[in-house]
Amino acid sequence: MSELINDFNTKLDRFDMKSAISDFSNQINKSFSLMEHWVNKYKYTDIQNILILGMGGSAIGGDVARVIAQDSCSTPIVVNRSYNIPGWVDSNTLVLASSYSGDTEETLSSFKKCKDQNCPIIVLSTGGRITEYADKYRLDRIIIPSGYQPRAALGFSFTLILLLLNRIGFIDDKIISLVKGSIDSLGDLSAEFILRDNSAVKVADKIHTTCPIIYGSEDLTWVVALRFRSQLAENAKMLSFHHHLPEQNHNEIEGWTVNPDIMERMSIIWIKDQDDQPAIQTRMHISSELLSSCTGIQLTIVQEGINRVERLLKLIHYTDWISYFAALLNDVDPTPVNRIKELKTKISQSN
Repeated sequence: MSELINDFNTKLDRFDMKSAISDFSNQINKSFSLMEHWVNKYKYTDIQNILILGMGGSAIGGDVARVIAQDSCSTPIVVNRSYNIPGWVDSNTLVLASSYSGDTEETLSSFKKCKDQNCPIIVLSTGGRITEYADKYRLDRIIIPSGYQPRAALGFSFTLILLLLNRIGFIDDKIISLVKGSIDSLGDLSAEFILRDNSAVKVADKIHTTCPIIYGSEDLTWVVALRFRSQLAENAKMLSFHHHLPEQNHNEIEGWTVNPDIMERMSIIWIKDQDDQPAIQTRMHISSELLSSCTGIQLTIVQEGINRVERLLKLIHYTDWISYFAALLNDVDPTPVNRIKELKTKISQSN
């Protein structure tokens, strides 16, 4: 237990993703400071729904905020990952345009469509073209601190959305208090990962040569499963898949029937929370038993905490660390996303 993380080939981490992941609780704390003196220019009344525009790391911030706010916000919140927008979007739709770089192609496209629909829009970004549009149209905007990979700025992206929605009257103070109350616990969790034999390392060691299939619950941990899949892809350069219960029981569970040579290279990860509905807990238990002969690796990931918000954020932070250690075990630098960059280059050349 006393061996340090430097037993890994940490030289692979040339851009210090470790520090970016460690900064999660600090980002949440800094978000409170950033919003302390923020004042909205406009009032947002007669709002019937909220649309969050974003892709990748920016969109997941919207997802996390939506899950945390879902029991507090009576206004429907939808995260939009597209060039287009739904047909119901109109002047009664509050739009939060979230783009870390400010130049995300899909978000810029959907932003323009929302502007054409006379939507009230608030921009969250480090800068870029979307911030230029915000200034041009005199929109309310929030400047996110720069210098991070978008996926590594999740502490800012979800917290700023929640603080914004609280400031303009869509979610109550209790939710904000729960987020703030999680900061110390998240910092303590992060401190555990300076040890070589921490549990995140052990999970990474078991799954880094597999194709993980990640299962969460519909009400809460689906967003952890989604985030974990994305982090394994971008950090560890691993392919994985995710689904949630109970829907998984109505289709995907049958997919574990044929092609045993493929299934033996897969692992199953159950993301659980103590407040999952009893029916979901039962379904996960029985499903795990039914699939026990399909793969030799089944793992359960849980986190302790005094409330669901703290546990959710700890699950996200914990699985981020797993993706980091899986990257080192796979002998890859967790920061560069070369295929994404190449794809963007080729798309820009084709336009």
